[in-house]
Amino acid sequence: MKKNLLIILLGLSTTTVLAQAPQSGPLQQKQMAAPAKGNATISGMVLDAETKQPIEFATVALISLSTDKPVDGAMVDDKGRFTIQKVAAGHYKINVSFLGYQLRTVENVTIANDNAEVNIGTVSLASDVKKLSEVVITGEKPLVEEKIDRTVYNAEKDITNAGGNAADVLQKVPSLSVDTDGNVQLRGSSNVRVLINNKPSSIMAGNVADALKQIPADMIKSVEVITSPSAKYDAEGTAGIINIITKKNSGLQGVNGSVSATAGTRSSNGNGSLNMRNGKFGINANASTVQFYNHGDMTNITILPKYSTASDNRSIREQLGDTKMRGGFLNAQLGFEYDITPKNSLSGSIRRNCGEFRMKNDQRQVFTTNGVPVNDLTFNTDVENRNKRQGTDLNLDFVHTFNKPQQELTFLSQYSVTDADTRNYQDRYNAGEAPFYLQRNNNDGGNDELTFQLDYVHPFENKTTLEVGAKSIFRDVSSDAFYKAIYPDTEETEREVFEYGQDVLASYLTYGFTVKKKLNVKLGGRYEHTEINADLITAGQAFSDNYENFIPSIAFSYTLKEKHTLKANFTQRIQRPSLFYLNPYDQEQAPGTVVRGNPNLDAELTNLVELGYSTFFNTSSISANLYMRETDNAIETLPQLEGNTTVLTFANVAVNKTYGMSLFGSVKPVKAWTIGGSSNVYFVDLKSSQYENSGWMYNINMNSSYTLGKGFSAQFNGGFNSRRVQLQGNFASFSYHTLAFKKELFAGKGGISLGLDNPFRESMIMKIDVNAIDYEQHIRINNYNRGARVTFDYRFGKLDQKKAPKRKKSIRNDDAKQGDGNGAGGVQ
Repeated sequence: MKKNLLIILLGLSTTTVLAQAPQSGPLQQKQMAAPAKGNATISGMVLDAETKQPIEFATVALISLSTDKPVDGAMVDDKGRFTIQKVAAGHYKINVSFLGYQLRTVENVTIANDNAEVNIGTVSLASDVKKLSEVVITGEKPLVEEKIDRTVYNAEKDITNAGGNAADVLQKVPSLSVDTDGNVQLRGSSNVRVLINNKPSSIMAGNVADALKQIPADMIKSVEVITSPSAKYDAEGTAGIINIITKKNSGLQGVNGSVSATAGTRSSNGNGSLNMRNGKFGINANASTVQFYNHGDMTNITILPKYSTASDNRSIREQLGDTKMRGGFLNAQLGFEYDITPKNSLSGSIRRNCGEFRMKNDQRQVFTTNGVPVNDLTFNTDVENRNKRQGTDLNLDFVHTFNKPQQELTFLSQYSVTDADTRNYQDRYNAGEAPFYLQRNNNDGGNDELTFQLDYVHPFENKTTLEVGAKSIFRDVSSDAFYKAIYPDTEETEREVFEYGQDVLASYLTYGFTVKKKLNVKLGGRYEHTEINADLITAGQAFSDNYENFIPSIAFSYTLKEKHTLKANFTQRIQRPSLFYLNPYDQEQAPGTVVRGNPNLDAELTNLVELGYSTFFNTSSISANLYMRETDNAIETLPQLEGNTTVLTFANVAVNKTYGMSLFGSVKPVKAWTIGGSSNVYFVDLKSSQYENSGWMYNINMNSSYTLGKGFSAQFNGGFNSRRVQLQGNFASFSYHTLAFKKELFAGKGGISLGLDNPFRESMIMKIDVNAIDYEQHIRINNYNRGARVTFDYRFGKLDQKKAPKRKKSIRNDDAKQGDGNGAGGVQ
């Protein structure tokens, strides 16, 4: 019943806040005079006077003082910037307008000569109270924005995020699904690349699910989902790229900052930021800490051979127990920006992250053959997994701008280093007796990356742009594993050292142009050369490989009557395996279950096609996308039986095809109330030489917010994810819901929030079923995911916008398939 109700509510909410159109008024009542052409340029920035946010699509009109008629104009972009080109020498004024704002005029704009470059600075528009009382639309950003090449979820507008972490944020983003262990999927695929501020981070070098728990939600400004990246992006990520944008300021003078703290029943966190700029030099710093704690229980039943296979000798392993999880993380960053000259700037940063994650599982194992207990395989086990990780990112970037607007040359560099220390301890014993077996598995791993990138952008006439660039990534990965098995009378030890090197050299070219002001076309191609060297030192096994790929990308968008937009995209994507998939180290998660990497894996190659449509009407809009994804040599989990042990390894064994449709929309029934929703429905067809599986899947999400007045507001967010079809079975369905209430304090500079996670359900049972050739497995995990948290936040200082911020360039290392969490034994 709950699922049906959620589907009905989604159907009633497939509309979004109207994308604001240019204001019709004084600017459009006058006939535009034929402009006198020149080579001068006028630029500036348009911001909301109260929120200091860009006012996208605001209209800028250039008025000749001699004729009092418009001679040219421009539209403000999503960063708040505008540029008027080919302006003749003379005296002008500039009118700036947008629906819901008061008209603003900048007087006495003088172009002294034909080659002048005039920046009028920031134009602040104040809300028009009279007009706002007559319409529903305000200058506030909607929770979700659909753009030509990406979907943007404005996390800072969602108060249900207060006190959570990045995994909580991502589960509310259209087209994404996040399971109870924090594993992320985009349109049904876990082959995604997660960036922070357009850059890779050492936080993401290991398990993405664990990394997302390290980032407080209060630090996240927005999340961008790019489903069809152009050739400019690294070719990694068969499903696309997720870019997490953190809160920060740029191009601002003065000092400001913020602090927040959260106390909760499942997690607590705190973070602070400080931004300072004086003249040409600015610095920014932030730090955060996260502590989380939870518990649950589980059962894991393995049957071999499976019931569908006739046998006179069937064995059943049943494991059950309680799980406790605890972890703590610390992140800090210090960055600077320096304008060497008006056209040359230098920026850099250092980010440091560290943390520790522990999971304890008190487990009882019963092993029977034909219903008779096997004493040697029936015992109690205390399992403790510990993962310590620390990483550092160093960035140094140089940007040179030319006289021609948007012409730019950038040189980017980055060095990232990650050290990981993993421990798996097991004590096996019979009730009332001392342990008869101790297992101590240690694995020290490292990941070093050095990256250089060069980009050049050259604009031509009629909104035509050429982009070219080159990039190199030098990656060294190491793993030093140590095994120890301790019996009452003996001790066995083993060591395994694995080193892996991967170098990628790439170049790209994209060419974008517009046909008759309605059809936008972007063509691109990317060439990548990969060199691989691996050495399993202790076994004396070494191998090398190299391969080349040319990645095309084609994108079209067509606008009809300024309200309807059609788009079509085609690209290819590469998914190179990371250390998680390659490392042959045997990680025994529990008695009878081992995860082992495969160093012989090849990269995946995927074709991706996408068709989209979006429109808006009155106070609502809707967007829909059809997509197809096909991978011929997909990396899949391949279970193998070695005695009584199930070994989970990986191989290029499958052909994966996905066909789907995603929808998003929201509506404002009244000024204070917003309802929004998204859905993703897709069919997956999985085939390999030994297995095949297929089926329909879907995930839906609904959000609603209401402004109660006097600084009070409330929000709701909920979602449901259907079961996930896998090559050898299916993964459980799951749902979530969150309520939040906030009261603004200190004249809007601070606030206090109450968040309730799954308040109407104490726990949720996750059902995972595996149907392998030799055995079947049934896992049941009981997640206690009800929680409450209280968050306090405060912003201090004041910044003035004295110049337009520079376009930020950053390295994106998107070339390695990242490891999923192994959710079989975890509890979030």
